[in-house]
Amino acid sequence: MRKLILACLTSLLSFSLIFLFVSSNSIPTQEEYFSQERYVPNEVLVKFNEDVNKSFVQDAINSVQGKVITYLGEEISPSLWEPDISSCRSFRLSPALFHIKVPEAIGTEQAIYLLKLNPLVEYAEKNIILHLCEEPDDDYFYKQWGLHNTGQAGGTTDADIDAPEAWDISTGHTGIRVAVIDSGVEYDHEDLEDNIWINELEFGGEPGEDDDENGFIDDVYGWDFYQDDNDPMDKNGHGTHVAGIIGAKGNNGKGITGVNWNVSIMVLKAGDSSIEVADAISAIEYAVENGARLSNLSFGGYVYNSSLYNAIEDAGEDDNHLFIAAAGNDEEDVDETPHYPACFDLPNIISVAATSNKDELSNFSNYGDNSVDLGAPGGWRTDPSYPDDDIYSTWLNDSYEYKKGTSMATPHVTGVAALILSVSPSYTYSQVKDSILNNVDELDSLSGMVASEGRLNAFKAVFLNAPSNLNAWPTAYNQINLSWQDNSGNENGFRIYRGTTPSQLSEIETVGENTTYFQDKTCSIGTTYYYQVTAYAAQGESAPSNTANATIPTGTPAAPSDLRGIYGANEVMLRWDDNANNEALFSIERKTDWDPWEEIDTAGPNATMYWDSDLPYADILYYRVRAYNQYGYSSYSNTARVICPEAHGLSLDITHAKKIVDSGERVGYIYKVKK
Repeated sequence: MRKLILACLTSLLSFSLIFLFVSSNSIPTQEEYFSQERYVPNEVLVKFNEDVNKSFVQDAINSVQGKVITYLGEEISPSLWEPDISSCRSFRLSPALFHIKVPEAIGTEQAIYLLKLNPLVEYAEKNIILHLCEEPDDDYFYKQWGLHNTGQAGGTTDADIDAPEAWDISTGHTGIRVAVIDSGVEYDHEDLEDNIWINELEFGGEPGEDDDENGFIDDVYGWDFYQDDNDPMDKNGHGTHVAGIIGAKGNNGKGITGVNWNVSIMVLKAGDSSIEVADAISAIEYAVENGARLSNLSFGGYVYNSSLYNAIEDAGEDDNHLFIAAAGNDEEDVDETPHYPACFDLPNIISVAATSNKDELSNFSNYGDNSVDLGAPGGWRTDPSYPDDDIYSTWLNDSYEYKKGTSMATPHVTGVAALILSVSPSYTYSQVKDSILNNVDELDSLSGMVASEGRLNAFKAVFLNAPSNLNAWPTAYNQINLSWQDNSGNENGFRIYRGTTPSQLSEIETVGENTTYFQDKTCSIGTTYYYQVTAYAAQGESAPSNTANATIPTGTPAAPSDLRGIYGANEVMLRWDDNANNEALFSIERKTDWDPWEEIDTAGPNATMYWDSDLPYADILYYRVRAYNQYGYSSYSNTARVICPEAHGLSLDITHAKKIVDSGERVGYIYKVKK
């Protein structure tokens, strides 16, 4: 039986294929992406007030389970830190500034939040990564108006996707694998070879053996499903052109640059001048089985096919896979005459029309107010002798050519999706799609033509990435704390959404830019609250973060522990561990050897420190602390004993003091004691 053939006009579109993100063990974690693009994970720069006591510094760093990173790069325990030893310092000329490493379980944001609660800390902040701001030095970048339009070739200035602005945030990552399902790719092209995915297990394995046991022998660069062999070399040129738009090597002093300067292109050949559905499905399965999350489908036809529909649907439901598809080149309203796969009614598809260098709908592009999502640079049908208003990209035999079509528009969108994932690899396909469609440049020319009424904008899509790793935890009788990871570039702030069911959330507060925590102090004990956070700017609002929930437990709070006291300058500083997550206050009690216990003060929820400055005349003071809320009191903490030296005109027996210290009890720091 003949297979259904999906083909677009070769002169305008030919066909083009699939661009994917692979999630596998070799792909960096989210934290690793941030260490290269945003800030170093699990590290904090913390500045203490000048002349802070050594033990206070050690306690503060221990409170976040931190280690001191010295200026030589050595990690040392806080117990080994000595203020007068320069080799223990993080910075030789700034002894009060510490570079610390915290466990992944605590993380950067929570460590900063906890350290800022300490009154001895002047500030705590991320170890951010700074980037050089530049355009690529590729020879023909000036021809790529779709990325940066300065009016060249008679175009309109800024009728582009704002790629240079996006590159200030991310230029991509070689951990992102892109499967180009097309006519193949010239994988040894001078401007592509550094960004071609190599299957390392097969590359270094035995010839003729299926070394990675994925069912394909010697699939070093991918696979040729058209001729059923392991050499997906391009003989048509179309796939090579598409691959260059997605990921020609950037800033290498030659040729062009892709939307991603750095990426890994997995070559999956599924045809020559047309693609059979069976081969397209096989290529999709290969990409999904190898961990792909994005597919670029720059091919299509006007006949519905259930098998292709099901393959795309299953990839979304089972593998969180997003497809970006070409709307076609026949000037058709595809709301009336659907073009597939772009018009499949599936949530994991983005359908792309083409726009010109004057921000018009291309005069060959299909359109549809309901069926097409957005436009992207694709060229204009003009005299072929003057192609400068088309899309310039890689071609066969180490060359470069102008081509036009929704085939060229689609990989612009896929390239931006890969940039988003290079910053936020944990995104769902819905978050990637929302980041793109919620942040287009709206154009009058696209009103009524595409659903978003806009053209792709890489900068907006990347810098308004949704926050991630949202966590929520109760800390007091009326308080739930939130922390999240800021994935945006230049947001104005964040919106906090809350509800008592995950499906009905409303905005309760906004916080400023670069903020990664929030305290919700309007909660009730026993109620479960659900939260989401979005980034916002003048350009729009990001997709929401993951949903987090927390419940303030009922019942009396847990008792504080590890109470200790330190005497100094006619004051006693108390520190304790807060083990409760539903306390309203802490009760501080004190006694002497001759006076009974009495409550001397209270401290608010989440307090872990108290200064007692109204001291009685006594040689030893005793303290205990307990928490309470509307349900009652906790049990007491341990009792802390603090020796008060002769600052009060008292004289202590040194033998008695030494006996207390030698007993191993926590009695604080003794300044001087005389007989």
